[in-house]
Parts: sequence; C-alpha cells; structure tokens
Amino acid sequence: MIMYIAAPYAHPERSVREHRFRTACRAAARLMQAGVVVFSPLSHSVPIAEFLDMENLNGMTPNQFWMSCDLPLLDLCSELLILGLQGWEQSEGVREEMFFALKKNKPITLIEESDIEKLPKIPKTSKRFLQSNILTEVYDCE
Repeated sequence: MIMYIAAPYAHPERSVREHRFRTACRAAARLMQAGVVVFSPLSHSVPIAEFLDMENLNGMTPNQFWMSCDLPLLDLCSELLILGLQGWEQSEGVREEMFFALKKNKPITLIEESDIEKLPKIPKTSKRFLQSNILTEVYDCE
C-alpha cells in the first residue's frame, strides 16, 4: 500500500511555498519512519521544477503539467492524505487530486497541520472519505 500526500503549493510569497514544501516533506518523513510507503508530489517535484522551463510546457498551464505527472502516480497509490494547510480548500491541484481519488474509490483522509507530528496516528475528528487501511490508529484530541 502506498499513501499519496496532497498539499497546496502555489502562492505569490516564496516563504509560504517553502513552508508548504517543508511541511509535506515532514509529513512524508513521519509516515516513512513508521514504515508507510509514500509518494509526496511536492517533495518530488519542487526540486525538479528548478530545472524546468516553466514558460515552455507544451501549451499546458503549470497546474495541467503537474497533474499530468502526478495523477498517474495517484492512480497507483492506495490512499490519499490531504494536509489541511492554509489555502488547501482553494488549491486547484488538491481539488483535482481529491476528485480523482473519489472517482477511483480511494480512501481520503484530511488532517490539520498540527496533526502531522502524530502521524501515522490521526485524530478521531479527522475528515475521512472511505475507511483508511493505512491510517487506522486514531486518538482523542486533547
């Protein structure tokens, strides 16, 4: 089983993009440390984007380009974990990933940023669509 980690990225401020990237990496590290196989598009793609000509994407918008790279990998994953960072609800990419997972009947779990440190445990109050086979241990919020 493989967990796909979705998080918003695009933002006009570099510091916000950096925080989102590092938070996705932190979540991936927590899950990997617990033995969960993960794919984190931000962790994978942000360093690669440094070498891309984002002005020449064969007629695609940046979002279309990244979705053409990421959705085939989400299709291979068992579940979707959405990091509820500020702006996730407005993120075009997160929305596409969520609808794709729903269409494929993949479990989706949404957690708040403050819950990352307890992964792979999640709070009972987490929003869930279909039952996770990976994030099965829940805890009461203090």
